[in-house]
Amino acid sequence: MGPIALLLTLLILLINLAGIAQCFERRFGGDTDLARAAGVLLACLVLFFVEHFIGLGKLAWLWPIGTALSVLVLNRRLTNPAWWDKQQPFVLAFLFALAWRYAFPDIDAQSEHLTDLYFVANYLGGDTLPPPDQWLPGYRFDMYYGFLHYATALQGRILNLDAGRAMNLGFCTTFAFTASLAWSLTGRFLKRFGARLLVVAALTVGGTGVAPLIPVIYDLPGESPSAADANAVTRLWSNTRFAGLYDQQVNTRIGRALFPSPSAEDKPTPDFQPRELPLETISYYTYLGDLHPPVGGFALLLFVLALIGAVEVPTRLTTPVEEDAGPAEATPGAQTGVFLLGLSLPVLLALNPWTLPLQALLILAWCTWRWRSGQNAHWLALVLGGAVGGALIYPFMLHFAPNAVPTHIALVNALDHTPIRQFLALWWPVLMLAVLALAGGPKQPRAWWAGWMVLILLAITEIFFVDDPLGDRYNRFNTTLKWWSWLYPAGMVLLGTLALASPRKIIQVLACVPLLASCVYLVPQAQYWMHHPRLHAARLAGDGWLNDDPGQRAILSYLRSAPRGLVLEGLDNGSYSPHGAFALHSGQPSALGWPDHEGLWRDHPWFITRDADFIRALYHGSLPDAAQWLAARNVRYIVWSSFDQQRDPAAFARMQDALASRYLWHPLVDNPGDPRGLWELRR
Repeated sequence: MGPIALLLTLLILLINLAGIAQCFERRFGGDTDLARAAGVLLACLVLFFVEHFIGLGKLAWLWPIGTALSVLVLNRRLTNPAWWDKQQPFVLAFLFALAWRYAFPDIDAQSEHLTDLYFVANYLGGDTLPPPDQWLPGYRFDMYYGFLHYATALQGRILNLDAGRAMNLGFCTTFAFTASLAWSLTGRFLKRFGARLLVVAALTVGGTGVAPLIPVIYDLPGESPSAADANAVTRLWSNTRFAGLYDQQVNTRIGRALFPSPSAEDKPTPDFQPRELPLETISYYTYLGDLHPPVGGFALLLFVLALIGAVEVPTRLTTPVEEDAGPAEATPGAQTGVFLLGLSLPVLLALNPWTLPLQALLILAWCTWRWRSGQNAHWLALVLGGAVGGALIYPFMLHFAPNAVPTHIALVNALDHTPIRQFLALWWPVLMLAVLALAGGPKQPRAWWAGWMVLILLAITEIFFVDDPLGDRYNRFNTTLKWWSWLYPAGMVLLGTLALASPRKIIQVLACVPLLASCVYLVPQAQYWMHHPRLHAARLAGDGWLNDDPGQRAILSYLRSAPRGLVLEGLDNGSYSPHGAFALHSGQPSALGWPDHEGLWRDHPWFITRDADFIRALYHGSLPDAAQWLAARNVRYIVWSSFDQQRDPAAFARMQDALASRYLWHPLVDNPGDPRGLWELRR
C-alpha cells in the first residue's frame, strides 16, 4: 500500500467514523468521542449477531455508500473549525498509533503477532459465524473470544484490506477509541487542557510504578546502537514483567537493596520459584504491536468510564461550540447512558471475559453510589441494556460456551501472593492516587467512593484468582495479566481525573507526581524508537520480514495467486515460531497452526500432537507414506523455505523422493543447491 493509497484509505475510514458519530451525537450532548464509540459498538454488535445466521461476505461495496452518506450527514460541518476541533482527540491518537505501526509493522513470530493475525484471518472471509478455523481444517473458530478481531476484520472487509493491513490499522482504531474516550471522561471534570493531557498521557504512554525506578535498579552498559536497542527492549519489558521475572535481574546496589533475591533459607520450599505476575499497559501493547483481547478491553473500559462521566456530569466543562449544535437541553438522558453500561457487560464475554467480574463490580459500585447518594440509579435501564447485549451475543455464546476451558475462582494461597516490595513498586501510583482521593473525605463523595472502590478491587485481585490449567510460578499469571492490566488504567484515569479536579490545590499538585512518574516510561519508548532498526517501515501488510528473502517472497507471491488450498509449513516449536506465517500472509488456510495454542484452546485432543509429530518427521524426510498421508488430508501446498533449509538441508532430497508420486515440485529460485519453493498436489 503506497502513501497515496494509505492516505485515501485513512480519509475514507475517518469520514465514515465521523458520520457514525454525527448520527449519535445528539444523544450524547455533542460528545463526539462518546457518540463515535457508541455507534461503532452498536453497529459491530448487530452485524456480529446477524452474521451468525448469514455471512455477509466481502463488504468492499459498502465504503462508497457509507462515505457518500457520511458526507451528506456531515454537510456544512466539514467547513466548521469547531467540528474539526472535536475530531482532534481521535485523529491525533490514531496517527500516534499509526506512527508506531508504520515504523514497526512486522507481524511475525514475536509474542502473539501471528496468533492475532490468525484471529483476524478467520473473520476476514465473511463466512457465517463461527467461521472455518484457518489453523485446524474441518473445525470452526468457536473456542476463543474474538469480538475485537471480528470488528477489526469487519473494518478490513469494508476497506478491502488483507489480514495484515487490517490488523495494523485495527490496532490504530482501537487505540484511538481508548485515548479519545479518556479525553471525553476528563472533559467532564477538568477544564485545563494540561490536566486532561496529563491523564491521557499517563494512560496511553505511561508505564507502571516501576517505570521511574528502572534507571536506578538496572545497569545496562553499552554505547553501540545494537546495545542501546537491547537496553531499550529490556527497559520496556521490565516495566510490565517485573514481578517474578525482571525483579530477579536487578544488578545495581540500589536495586539489590530494594529487591533482594531470596536465599535458600528464605525460600518457603526448596524448589520454590518466584511467581510471574505481569501487568501490561497500553503503551506496552503499542510497542509490541499485539492486537490481543486486552487491547479491546481497554477501549471498552474507557467506554464505560466515559458513560459514567456523561451521566454524572451531563454538560462537559470544555466543549467546542458548533453553529448548529442545537439547544443546550439536548443532552443525553441518564437512562441511555445506563442502558449502554448494561449492554457493555455481556460484550465482555465475546471480547475479554477475564475482566467481566471486575467490570461488573465497577458498574455495580457506581449504581450503588447513585442509589446511596439519593440519585436515580436507573436499575431497569441497566437490566434492559444487559438483556439486549446478552441477546446480541447469544448466538456467539451458543458455540463458545460448550468449548470454553472450564475454570473457577479460587483463593490465592500463601505462596502465590505478590511480595510486598514488588507490589508497591508496581502499584504505588494508583495507591497514591487512591490516598489522595480519600484525603478529601466524604465531603468529596465521588472521589471518596472511587478511591475505596479501586482499593477494594485491588484487594480482590490479591485474594482471588482464576484457577486455570497453569500452575507453580504461572499459577496467577493469566489472572494478573488480565485483572491487573484492566485495573491499573482504570485506577490511573479515574482517580487521576478526580484528584486533579479536587478543590484543594495541594491534592492537585500531589496528583501530578504519580501521573508524571508513570510517563517516565516514555524514555525507553523513545530509545527504542531511535535505535531499533526500521527494516520494513511502511509495509503495513506486516510481511516484510518474510519478503527479505527472494525465495520466500516468491513463495508468498505464488500462494497469493494460487487456488485456495491447505498449506503445510515446517514445524519446530509448538508455538511462537514462523510456522503458519506463509499461509496467513497469503490468505490461505493452514494444514495445522501452532499446535500448542490449538491444543490448549481445544482441551488437548490427541490428534493435534500426533499431526505435529508427523509434520516434524516429514520435514526431516522420515515420514513413511508421506505423500499418501498428506493427500488424504487434502494438503495442497507444502512449503520449503529458508527456515526449512536452515533446519535440515539434507531433508529436501528425502522429501522430494517421498512426495514425488503425488506432489509436483515448483522451484521458485534458480539455485538447486539452496532450494526455495513448494510442492503442489497433482490434480
